[in-house]
Amino acid sequence: MTENKASIDAVYDMVERVEQKKKRLSLLIIGISISSLLGVSVNAFAFMLFSHQKGALDIITGHILLLAIIFLISITLALLAVKKFFALKRLNQNLGRIGELEETIYNEVLKTRMEKA
Repeated sequence: MTENKASIDAVYDMVERVEQKKKRLSLLIIGISISSLLGVSVNAFAFMLFSHQKGALDIITGHILLLAIIFLISITLALLAVKKFFALKRLNQNLGRIGELEETIYNEVLKTRMEKA
């Protein structure tokens, strides 16, 4: 009987850790998405600012290189946010299955106790 309690405690600890991971993933997705959007906004603003600037070709080339770097970083962050979102979606599905299993087990135990009484 103590082995069953130990394994049940281990499963509940695991579910608790997964739920904490879910919360961290949610915050991570929000943070990455916001930074990605900020990067794209800065890139768009800088592009509008420098595209109308007249001057030496070297200055404009430097600005375009900076814009390209900001754009690549923003796209990378957006892809990372999408990847984390899908990981969160899979985690939610697994937690749903665990919840259904827990409910089934609870109902079976309750049903068994009712039959014995």
